[in-house]
Amino acid sequence: MTKYALHYASQHPKLQAQVDLRSAVVQFYRPMFASTPVTMTLREVNTGKGWSTLRVESFQNDKLTASADIAITNLSIPGITLQIDWRLTPIPVDLTKLETDSDPNWISYHCAFYREGFRRGQSYAKNFIPRVLPTEFPFIEHWVEPGWDYLPLGSRPSDTGQGKARWTNEMIQFVADMALPIQENFVPLEEGKPLPMGSMAATLGFAKRQEKARNEGRSDWRVLDDDGTKDFWGKMLNVSLTLSTEIKRKLPPEGVRWLYLRTMCKEILDGRMDMEVLIFDEELCLIAISHQIAALIPAKSKIQKL
Repeated sequence: MTKYALHYASQHPKLQAQVDLRSAVVQFYRPMFASTPVTMTLREVNTGKGWSTLRVESFQNDKLTASADIAITNLSIPGITLQIDWRLTPIPVDLTKLETDSDPNWISYHCAFYREGFRRGQSYAKNFIPRVLPTEFPFIEHWVEPGWDYLPLGSRPSDTGQGKARWTNEMIQFVADMALPIQENFVPLEEGKPLPMGSMAATLGFAKRQEKARNEGRSDWRVLDDDGTKDFWGKMLNVSLTLSTEIKRKLPPEGVRWLYLRTMCKEILDGRMDMEVLIFDEELCLIAISHQIAALIPAKSKIQKL
């Protein structure tokens, strides 16, 4: 939806100087299905000198599925800048070693792609998580690289001639929406039962099994039969209601290979959950802040059948 709006702005005589995403608020009304065509409409809510707002709505089978109010601007225009005292202290990383899955502090998990799979969207990002689990989860952190230029169930093609995929500005909202689910880390553990499917503990276990398969030279190292890539077996579903994102600075036009995500949740009460995702570039400069309002629904409800 953002890409559609930015393309529209680039072709509009009055908006061609405002082709940067400033912020976006997306509301979700019903599930969207990959097998059903999507129709999008766009209208100008406001056009101004500093920024303008476009509204994009998406439909499937003539039913409204989502809407996005997208504020566009020119981020190269200078303004007031103040230094603040907030600092970030992530676990050390060597991105050149992440590329080869050899960093001693981080391990990768990349769920397999299935056209009708439950975690299809998450297969487009390869996640790197800490090898050592924290004792508490005031936040979770992970590095992500694009995962769509991997073969559907195996390793990256090396002969495409197009270079490696990169994250670009219009993908920032997608990256925020695909952040690992922090709520799974607060689910009480049950003796003799599997770990919560999306928890860092379970993800670390999946990552170690994929690492073992790679070390054995298997081309199908992404394939796991119990990580929810095909069928969902968890106890609850995270249903996004609203996703708002503010862009702090632009990525370079050619994009970047790596992004660092830090996710926090303040409270989960009666199925109502908040989530904040901070997105940083390879130099740990803040790129975007994303807030999500979500509903946690028991998996036994009818939403599971959608």
